[in-house]
Amino acid sequence: MTTRLEVTSSEIFEDKVEFVCNSENLSGEVSLAPSGQVLVDSDSLSFIYILETTDSFIYVSFPKEQWNGLKTVITEEKDAFLKLSNHELLNLKGLKGELEYLIENISGNANYGNEMMKSVEEIFQPISG
Repeated sequence: MTTRLEVTSSEIFEDKVEFVCNSENLSGEVSLAPSGQVLVDSDSLSFIYILETTDSFIYVSFPKEQWNGLKTVITEEKDAFLKLSNHELLNLKGLKGELEYLIENISGNANYGNEMMKSVEEIFQPISG
């Protein structure tokens, strides 16, 4: 079974960006590990970071409303963390590199859908050069 969490806000600190999501439906015993992989959900205009548990995956969705926080991670070289409901902070290793790669591929590429392409260009274009 795959669980999907959605990032609802972000907070920018001197050295990091904390993305907050409602993870109350996760069992407290679940051990989460960052996969370093990011997918694109063009239909929902989201980037999806994959977390792994011992027997499943958890998709952390970054909807378009949260992309400015992602842009900060890239442009200001900040570490990205996911803040869970139990106040645990999880380092989203590999997020920056994966995002940079995806943004470069999506810009000017309608294969991801026109809306996704336009949204990525609108928010990230100045950094993809």
